[in-house]
Amino acid sequence: MTITTRRFTADGTSSAADSAGGLPEGTPPSGLTWVDLSTADLPSFAATATALGLREAQLDFLRGSRSRLPIPTPSAESVAAVLHRVAITTEEDGPVAEFRFSELRILASDALVVTVQPENPGQPPLQLQTLLESAHPSPPKRPLRASDAISGLIGAVLRDYPVALDELENAIESMEGTLFQEARLDAALSHRIYQLLQKVHRFDWALRPVESLATERGTDAAESSPADEESSTRADLIMRARRMRDRVELLRSHLENAVALHSTLLTIEQNEATRRVADASYAQGEQSKKISGWAAILFAPTLIASIYGMNFRHMPELFWSWGYPAAVGLMLALSLTLWIVFKRREWL
Repeated sequence: MTITTRRFTADGTSSAADSAGGLPEGTPPSGLTWVDLSTADLPSFAATATALGLREAQLDFLRGSRSRLPIPTPSAESVAAVLHRVAITTEEDGPVAEFRFSELRILASDALVVTVQPENPGQPPLQLQTLLESAHPSPPKRPLRASDAISGLIGAVLRDYPVALDELENAIESMEGTLFQEARLDAALSHRIYQLLQKVHRFDWALRPVESLATERGTDAAESSPADEESSTRADLIMRARRMRDRVELLRSHLENAVALHSTLLTIEQNEATRRVADASYAQGEQSKKISGWAAILFAPTLIASIYGMNFRHMPELFWSWGYPAAVGLMLALSLTLWIVFKRREWL
C-alpha cells in the first residue's frame, strides 16, 4: 500500500497523486485534501507531512506513540481520534466466533483529513472517495469539508458492527440455551461464558470512541450551524452509535445474568457435594459406633475366658463346684450391662 493523496474540489470532482512526498498541484484552497496511508507507510510519510504542515505531536499521534492529541480549538472540523473497525474471523472448530479489531486513526482540520489504516487481509481499507460519493451522489451545494469526511468514516466504521453483534448475539443465545435449559455445569461452559463476556467488554471498549466522536461532532455542529441535512446526518450517526452501545449493554446484561445463574448452580452443586460428604461421614460414624459397641460387648466374656484359660497350678477357682456357672454368669452380666449402656446412648 502506498501513500494516497487526493484533493476534492467544490464541484465534487477529485484528483489523486500516488507519491510519498507530493501533493496535487493547482488545487484551490477551498478543496478538501485526503491523505491515506498504512502503518507500513509511516516511515516514508515525512515529506508529505512537511508539505501538509503537520507538527511533531501530530506525527506521534499518527504513528501510534500517543492515543490522544489535544485539539487547541475543538470543532466539528478539527478531530484527532482512534476508531476501531471490526471483522469476523470464521473458525469451524471454535464454538465462539472470533472478532478482529483494527485501529483507524483520523487526524482532521478544516481542509485536511489524514487516515492511517492497518494492513488487514480480512478487512479491505476504507476508501474516502467512495464514502463521499455515496454521501453526496449529486454535486454538493457547498465545498466538501473535513466534517463530511469524518461523518463518512464514522458511518463506515459503524456499518461493520451490526453483523458482528448479530454473530455475538447468536453465540450468547446458544450458550443461554445450554445453561438455562440443561442447567449443566462443566469447565467448557464456564470458559465459554467468560469468553463471551470478554468479547462484549471488547465491543463496548471499541464503540465508546465512536459514540463519543459522533456526539461531540453533533454537539459542535448544532451550536455552530442551524438544522439542515448535515445536522440530520450527524444525528443519525449519533443514533446509530447509541443503538450499537445499547445492544452491547443488553448483551452484557444477559451475560451477567448467566454468570449469576452459573455461580448459583455452582454453589448449589458444591453444597450438594458437601451434603453428600457429610452424609457419608455420618453414616461411617454410625457404623464405627456400632462396631465399637459390639467389640466392647464381646470383649468382656473374651477377657474372662482368657483369664480362666491360663494354665497356672494355683488357680483356686478351677476347683470350685460353682466356678463354671459363676464365670458364665459374669460373662453374661457384663455383656448385658454393656449392651444396655450402648443402647441407651444409641450406639446400637
